[in-house]
Amino acid sequence: MFANPISGAVLSSSGAIPVRRNPNNNGAGSSPPSGSAKPHDSSSSSSSSSSSSSSSASSAEGAARSSLFRDTSKALAEGQVVGVFPEGTSYTQASIVQVMPGAAWAAVEYARYVRERDAGRLEVQDVGDGGGGGGKGKGKEKEAETGLRIVPVAIVYTDKARYLSRISVKYGEPIFIDSYAGELFEGDADEASKAVVKKVMAQVEKQLIEMTVNAPDWDTICAVSMARSILWGDEDRVPLKDWVEVSQRLVQIFDQPPETASSDRHESILQLKTALTKYYALLHYAGIKHSILLSLLPPSTSSILDIPPPNSLPSSAVLARPTLSLLTGLPLALIRLILFVPPLLLHFPGYFTGPLAAKCLAAPGEEEAAAQFKAVGGGLGVGANIALALGILWKQNKLGRLTALLGLGVGDERLPFLKRVLGLMGSVYFGVLVLVKWHKLLVKANYRQLQQLVTYHKLFSAFAFPRVADSLSTAEVDVYSRPPLPAANVFIKRREAAASSDSNGHINTSQARQPPKPIAARKLMRHLLHARAKACVALSAHLKTMEDETLLGYLSSKGAKIPVS
Repeated sequence: MFANPISGAVLSSSGAIPVRRNPNNNGAGSSPPSGSAKPHDSSSSSSSSSSSSSSSASSAEGAARSSLFRDTSKALAEGQVVGVFPEGTSYTQASIVQVMPGAAWAAVEYARYVRERDAGRLEVQDVGDGGGGGGKGKGKEKEAETGLRIVPVAIVYTDKARYLSRISVKYGEPIFIDSYAGELFEGDADEASKAVVKKVMAQVEKQLIEMTVNAPDWDTICAVSMARSILWGDEDRVPLKDWVEVSQRLVQIFDQPPETASSDRHESILQLKTALTKYYALLHYAGIKHSILLSLLPPSTSSILDIPPPNSLPSSAVLARPTLSLLTGLPLALIRLILFVPPLLLHFPGYFTGPLAAKCLAAPGEEEAAAQFKAVGGGLGVGANIALALGILWKQNKLGRLTALLGLGVGDERLPFLKRVLGLMGSVYFGVLVLVKWHKLLVKANYRQLQQLVTYHKLFSAFAFPRVADSLSTAEVDVYSRPPLPAANVFIKRREAAASSDSNGHINTSQARQPPKPIAARKLMRHLLHARAKACVALSAHLKTMEDETLLGYLSSKGAKIPVS
């Protein structure tokens, strides 16, 4: 990003410090903020050619690190705050998969810098004062007092792929570098630095894990997400301040070793996990959200679907409740849509340029990249729309009324150009500010209404005109019953693939899971509704038979409602 003259200039002016963050790049290596090697570390080789290559790579890497530590030490010496992303990248995984030691290395290097700086000052003072053991001893006591601390920060998105996602931000306990001064400045400098860095990053990783959601595998994350949706009806109803704890307590339901639970209990956990992940996967491939489906078709109204597919054809009677729900909410939806038209005209191009940028530039399955490109592409589309509108107004000289309202239409007519410029600036500021706030106020409700219409169309296609050709066997739908795995991230250190599952039944997500071919949502609807019924029953039965009354009480206190089995 710094290689690009435009983005590099923007990042540099904002105080960003360039780092090399690819742990899989053997040639470039990684700087400590994302790599695992320490400063000035060189590697050896058994052959002369590899030794020469390693030496040159190490030299280039050492130069980059020296520049990095020079910048971080300078910022810290000026009393500034240095932010480091210890994971080296943004990714979607079941848990924290890597914590790089760059923050600790930067702190250690700064501590050494302060020691050397103060030692130099002390030598000058000793020369001027004629030397003195007492003064020198006092200087030694003060030289390690940097006041430097590392504060772990955990950022958790409730849905990072969604516009206006909620964000949970938590701050950990400060880790004071001065408490390691005795260990850092004794013995071999390299070995002491390594030991301190290892201890500091162990604390950082421990706190990050405690403040984020971590599961043994990706299917467990999907099962927890589905359990949240079923218990709260909509994940947005889960209190944000309790999001991480609620999620982690649900993870503990599935993360129980077989030796700590009876065989029946373990089997119940596996069945629950299978039911929830199947429902999650079918929702994903059908392009439907549980909360939207629930608003149109509550489980109690779908008892007609008790017979598992494909043994019976769908019935159009299922559409009665969704149709009534849409018709009763139609007047309010129309009013809300009419009120939404003015801000929609401003943001309309962004609804196309955002998804287009994500589709063209983001790798399939990368939620972070897709969200970033959507934001950038959408912003460019809205900005172009604003520029176009104001250009037309300027060309047609239609800003006279606004300049008059702003008090710029009277006075000396020798400055008409300046008045027009001020009118243009006023139009940009007040118009965009009002429309953006207006859009933010109504976009969620209108988007939800759009999702209801799309979901109703899928229900209507499946149940109004049932076709035998749309029926899928259990074997045919099985490939759509497993959640897709997150995309691979090149900035995550590669590890050897493990077995497909472990002794606890945790499915290993390191192995590729081929995505199935796209399918019409109407072919999955009956399977989806049956999977929802099974997931609700399994979750209700499991929670009611749990011996941990504390968990049930906690979930209920946070607004969870146990589904009726």
